[in-house]
Amino acid sequence: MSIGRRSKKVKALAAASALIAVCSVFTGLLSADTTVLISLTTQTSTVNPGDIINFNVNCDTFDYVSEFGPIDVVYDADQFEFVSVTYADVLSGYAFEYDTSEAGTVSVTADFIEVTDEETGLDVEPFHSEVETMLFQVSLRARSDASGDTSVRISSTGTFTRSDGTVIGSYSAEPVTVSIAHGVSTDATLSALSIEGITMTPPFDPQVFEYSATVSRDVESVSVNAVPTNLQASVSVDGADELSSGENIVSVRVLAQDGIRWREYRIFVNRQENYIPEGSGFIDSQGVTFTFMTFPSNLVIPEGFIQTMRTINGYSVPVFAKDGVVSVLVYVYNGTDEPALYFYNPISGVATVYRAEATVISVGRVLTTVEVPEDVHIPRGFEAGVYTVGDNEMEGYINDDGNFIAYMRDDTGNSSFYYYDPADEHFYEYKSVERTTERVYRNLFYLFLGLSVLQSGFIVVMTYLIRKVVNNRANPRPKRV
Repeated sequence: MSIGRRSKKVKALAAASALIAVCSVFTGLLSADTTVLISLTTQTSTVNPGDIINFNVNCDTFDYVSEFGPIDVVYDADQFEFVSVTYADVLSGYAFEYDTSEAGTVSVTADFIEVTDEETGLDVEPFHSEVETMLFQVSLRARSDASGDTSVRISSTGTFTRSDGTVIGSYSAEPVTVSIAHGVSTDATLSALSIEGITMTPPFDPQVFEYSATVSRDVESVSVNAVPTNLQASVSVDGADELSSGENIVSVRVLAQDGIRWREYRIFVNRQENYIPEGSGFIDSQGVTFTFMTFPSNLVIPEGFIQTMRTINGYSVPVFAKDGVVSVLVYVYNGTDEPALYFYNPISGVATVYRAEATVISVGRVLTTVEVPEDVHIPRGFEAGVYTVGDNEMEGYINDDGNFIAYMRDDTGNSSFYYYDPADEHFYEYKSVERTTERVYRNLFYLFLGLSVLQSGFIVVMTYLIRKVVNNRANPRPKRV
């Protein structure tokens, strides 16, 4: 063998040895520190037809994982039907998605949502735990005709990626076997309980039997959604209609399939004595926080406004509204002044206190007189005065012709002078005519007119003199001897 070939062979063997060493090290690290075990657990292994069974998908360690999945949970679609997916509270910073388009498979993925801590200003890191953590829970219901033993397993664990981009290996544990027995169910619990549009406290738990909820005064009945854990159980709801002011008890009774065992869930519904939901309010365009208050009995409302309900900042609250006007009247407290009526524009977020002597509704806009800023000049010819607008005396500015203007702010936050037209009783934005240019042109006109007159006089005089000279030359006078 030549020396050249032997050298190439030695180099190739060395490169292969180095590659094997690197792979060995990587494999050792992967198996030692960069793999996670995904397991499936359930609290019971025996159910009856119609029962709901929950399967927890767990991870033995969770090392700053920023995204994972899809994790596929596979079950026999002839034995079970899909009910729901519930995500772990500790992973509240993750966005979850699940897919059930393939029969008998629930596929779940999650991505960490990058957020910043408002107090520290630092980026929030993904969740970290060195002990077993539940990632999510899959709820299945045994079909009414299901029977025998069946298994639920994790067919794929997908990909686990740390926040630094490191990909973590994963593998799944053994499947879980569930026996579906033929018998009469004794389960008298609920798998879901809620009131449409109303928050209950504490959050629903099948083993918690008392809850509370608050509704506003305009709510006279509530719609209760109660789903039994076993479909063969019967559910009855009492007390959800004709709510009275104060505390009401809504009773949800569940009778098991055996007709003997039963459970009662009670919801204490507090119907407020006023129309204002607890904690309702909004923040206006200037960052001021307003809280809705109960109307006093002596409240005076502008003509044409009627009481109605509107949703503001997620709360259904009473307001006074008028057709053609975007802003609504609300009775609120700003934390400093006394509670008062404010015009609130839900589009611009502008809130302006209502003062009968300073506020008008004109051409669909709410206008309120405000102080003229120092950098704004009052139009020429106008002097401060008081003018009668409707039934109110309004402060503004009047000229010698009796025209009235006022400096006003509209409900979008823009300020300007407005002219009052007594013919149609409306305010219109005032556009002052700029006379400076007109005066300049007028003075220039007189200047050039004077120059033209002078020029004409000069031409006449010159013409006369020239004609005289010419005439003297044509007809010279006789010389004296």
